[in-house]
Amino acid sequence: MAVIQIKRGLQEAVTNLVLAQGELAVALDTGNVYIGATSGNVHINPKGGTADTAAKLSTPRAFSVSGDASAPAVQFDGTQNVELVLALANITALTPGTYTKVTVDQKGRVTAGQTIEVSDLPNIPSTKVTGLGTASTADTGTQQGNVPVVQADGKLLAALLPDLSGTYVPVSTTINGKPLSAAVTLTADDVEAIPASQKGQANGVAELDSSGKVPAAQLPSYVDDVVEYDSQRAFPETGEDGKIYIAKDTNLTYRWSGSQYVEISASLALGETESTAYRGDRGKAAYDHSQITKGNPHGTTAADVGAAPSSHTKQTASATQLGHVKGGGNVSIGVDGTMSVETVDGGTF
Repeated sequence: MAVIQIKRGLQEAVTNLVLAQGELAVALDTGNVYIGATSGNVHINPKGGTADTAAKLSTPRAFSVSGDASAPAVQFDGTQNVELVLALANITALTPGTYTKVTVDQKGRVTAGQTIEVSDLPNIPSTKVTGLGTASTADTGTQQGNVPVVQADGKLLAALLPDLSGTYVPVSTTINGKPLSAAVTLTADDVEAIPASQKGQANGVAELDSSGKVPAAQLPSYVDDVVEYDSQRAFPETGEDGKIYIAKDTNLTYRWSGSQYVEISASLALGETESTAYRGDRGKAAYDHSQITKGNPHGTTAADVGAAPSSHTKQTASATQLGHVKGGGNVSIGVDGTMSVETVDGGTF
């Protein structure tokens, strides 16, 4: 029996062989088998080749969907059909509901929804709107619910207007000779009022402040211009006419003469001369003393005046005058040795 020889060798050598048609070659180091053909060497046992038929895949594959829609992954090995259940992705900015206006993207997906507004409506001609009618077809006339119609002169019929005779003033009426047919502007003279421009002005009228009083600036200077200073030396170098200046250390009052301060009333000087006034406390003490008519107010003894004591009985004279009281009056010694003093107002012993 004949033996069929097959060319063999290492993969590198087999790859470079030129096989005749139908001639076989095998690479001993890789196990690859080649056969010669009109188109050249053909590798007849490549790894991962295509099977003529198969009941299932040796390695199952998974099918899934992602993007605007999603579906759970399904394994496929060729033994059964694959069904993918798609679920659209939710639009987070859109709340489920009914919308009369929607916004879509380039793929036709709804991305927003709103309620239609008047501004969304286009201009619609009246010919496209049913039920409007015209003045000639609408209910016109003088009945309730009718539509009033403007006449050829552009005015309504007088019968359609209410009677306003008792609710308006005719334009022929005037105010201070100014008719009501135009805007009326009245002046202060028209209503016998004082113009506001005269408030607080010379030959005008005085104003009132927030407390309801005339401001001091609008009062004559003699009404409230009384100022006080610690002393006359503290007065301003130049005074003002009509003001009264008081020196608090002396309580004296002055006025400005135009060149100097002049005391308003002469000062009252105290002293014990003919040009001074006597102290009131001393004058009162002397007066009180003068009112004592009995007894010996000063405790004067007979020896003090050169007289005999009251026990002395040899003196038989009546009253003896000893001297005069300063300021008016007499001092006398009686027969019983007692002394009497007679004074007039202001006299002292």
